[in-house]
Amino acid sequence: METVVGEKRGMNMVERAVEFATKAHAGQFRKGTRRPYIVHPIEVKEIVSRMTSDEEIISAAVLHDTIEDCSGVTEEVLALEFSPRVARMVAGESEDKSRTWLERKSATIRSIGSAPREVQMIGLADKLSNMRDIDRDYPKVGEELWNRFRMKDKKMIGWYYKGIRDALANDFRDEPVFQEYCRLIRKNFD
Repeated sequence: METVVGEKRGMNMVERAVEFATKAHAGQFRKGTRRPYIVHPIEVKEIVSRMTSDEEIISAAVLHDTIEDCSGVTEEVLALEFSPRVARMVAGESEDKSRTWLERKSATIRSIGSAPREVQMIGLADKLSNMRDIDRDYPKVGEELWNRFRMKDKKMIGWYYKGIRDALANDFRDEPVFQEYCRLIRKNFD
């Protein structure tokens, strides 16, 4: 991907990250919907902003799916456009799409508990945003909702979100966003 942001006068890093992610995710939609994909990274940014004011962490939150889901975006591109720290955080939150769903999700559960706190924050915000989508759409479409996902088994999807919850419980137990995440898991998977 050619440089799409660069140093723009008057734009802070978070604003540049929003612009970059909007262009990178152009034409993408949330699974099974016509909602533009960018609504998810923006929500992840807003959730992370409730836990920190660190501009690099918030920027990485906006960019968290760009390496994984956008053509031409690499850790090196993000390091040049933003900073090596932002790029490391995004890479730390990215899954290897060449692996199976179970391999990827198992690896995420194993790694998130010992990841740097800023990567944990982004991961928690990402999963909370996903849980909000599930909570919003499940009452409307019922069991058909699970067909949107690569893994169509509600129990397995619940296993994944519960595994993330358990891996983050010690470090985030007192965070309001973690408490919301736990409530949504109980409501939709218990």
